[in-house]
Amino acid sequence: MHSPHRVVSTCLALLFLSASPAAFTQQAMSVETPVTVQDVFESALSIDPEVQSALKRIEAFKTRRSAASALTAQPLSVEGSYRSDRNYNNQGLREIELGVSAPIWNWNERARTQSLRDTEIELAQLQLEQKKLELAGLVRQVVWNTLAANLDAEIAQARLKSAKELMVDVEKRVKAGDLAQTDFYQASALYEQTRAEFARTQSALSDVSADYAATIGLPVSVLSQIQTESTDIPNGLKPLDHPAIKLAQLQVLAQQQQSDLVQTQSRANPEVGLAIISDRGAFTSASEKSLVVSTRIPLGNSSEYQSRVLQAESESIAAEAALTKTQRQIVVLGRAAESNLDLFAQIKASAQEQARLAIKTFRLYKKSFDLGETDLPTLLIAEQKAFEADKLARKSAIEYAAKVSAYKQALGLLP
Repeated sequence: MHSPHRVVSTCLALLFLSASPAAFTQQAMSVETPVTVQDVFESALSIDPEVQSALKRIEAFKTRRSAASALTAQPLSVEGSYRSDRNYNNQGLREIELGVSAPIWNWNERARTQSLRDTEIELAQLQLEQKKLELAGLVRQVVWNTLAANLDAEIAQARLKSAKELMVDVEKRVKAGDLAQTDFYQASALYEQTRAEFARTQSALSDVSADYAATIGLPVSVLSQIQTESTDIPNGLKPLDHPAIKLAQLQVLAQQQQSDLVQTQSRANPEVGLAIISDRGAFTSASEKSLVVSTRIPLGNSSEYQSRVLQAESESIAAEAALTKTQRQIVVLGRAAESNLDLFAQIKASAQEQARLAIKTFRLYKKSFDLGETDLPTLLIAEQKAFEADKLARKSAIEYAAKVSAYKQALGLLP
């Protein structure tokens, strides 16, 4: 007949081992194909509305660029008039005028408009890349948050199952007289504790899963085979190569070009007209035709023009200040991310060593319990410490993977 100490220690061993990595791997292996963060990112990219509409915005800017290549500042307009004395003395007066009017560019306005439109196209493309980078940051955060919550739920579920089995077995032993009633109370308290913890993890997992589904559009089960991003960095990568800095630099250029363009627009565009007039003075007169060339030159408004110049200059100053701030921020965030990566690598190694020692300690206490030298409360404490250490080791691995992603994000690298 098995001793009561050996029976309880066996149940506790099952309780701890069920929360080990191998047990969770078997539960989570619903997807056999390895998945990368890049795969998840591409899925999020395919359903993001701003990214999908960005290509149309680029096409719109290209169309504006084509308009800047036109010979006239605005489309041609057709003008026509008809004059007659039919409703008065009716002497046969008839006059028909038909012509076109063409707004022409101010001096240097066309060239500067073309330069600005070219920059706007590049700006739209860089804004798309920046949007992709921002989406990548969100995807990385959601992936590792969801994986951490899923890990907590899996651990809590496995521990709940084993705690229930332990409670049932202890109850049988108490009824048989092999264990004291206090042992059953302790096993029941452990079961209630694991059940409450499981409920909390399920609630947290539900929240992050909703964010995951809305952002990425894939089932959470694909994360069971997710691979950590590589820490390899492209050769020659510099902080100034960050997409956010390139975008800020181009915004400065665009504002400068806008200011230069405003300088040429001190007045509205002049117009040149060309018309043909057919004129007859009376019934007995012959029709005469003439060609009319006209021009229209607006005088402008100095106050309104000065206001637009000052507005353009203020926006240019703001863009330069934003560039300086972005450069400083990117450098600081890059250094912090690199430092965190090193620190969490150390934390990961320490947590794994702690888990290894806690497991060894638990096994020694279990042997001592089997020999009757250790009571149940002491063994439960050792089991709890071993469980927490194993949980910390597994979570530290996820945290390190998240810091790797954060480091790549800080450098402006897509998955």
